[in-house]
Amino acid sequence: MTDHIYIIMCAFAPVVIGWALDLTLGDPRWLPHPVVLFGRMVSRCERRFNRRGYNRRIAGALMAVFLVAAVFISVWWLTALADLLSPVAGIAVRSVLVFYCLAGTTLVREVRAVFTALDRSIDDGRRQVARIVGRDTSELTAQEVRTAALETLAENLSDGVVAPLFWYLLLGVPGMMAYKMIN
Repeated sequence: MTDHIYIIMCAFAPVVIGWALDLTLGDPRWLPHPVVLFGRMVSRCERRFNRRGYNRRIAGALMAVFLVAAVFISVWWLTALADLLSPVAGIAVRSVLVFYCLAGTTLVREVRAVFTALDRSIDDGRRQVARIVGRDTSELTAQEVRTAALETLAENLSDGVVAPLFWYLLLGVPGMMAYKMIN
């Protein structure tokens, strides 16, 4: 019975700690973020392999598979190495990686900022919602600004919280990080 409790704690402690870090810190700009690194990796590969030619699609597909596999394998090795050091090191590394994969606090902050800006003026609300949506916001009504913010919250809640936690449950932290690379 005690072994089962230990296994469950080791599996869920990183989620609880990572979530607590997300609630506390959000996505601080001063902290390097793996998703930024993923974007740079994709950009570099695109510049190198996304040239005209017959094999362009094949090169893109291979690049995508390679990058996702590289992230999965790298994170798997990192967490395995941390586990070799100690169970606490394993939980700490997983917790930090879970923190990096969750984007709930920053998302909620941004949506709240839209509502706060909208309380000041419609123009402030439009400018604030333009930071989180990909459409022209210059002609939106106050209700449309609210709707746009809530739609973005719903869409990004899936991308930033629900899907990463799903992949954590399915494939652990390596799966969660691989999802972030895909996403």
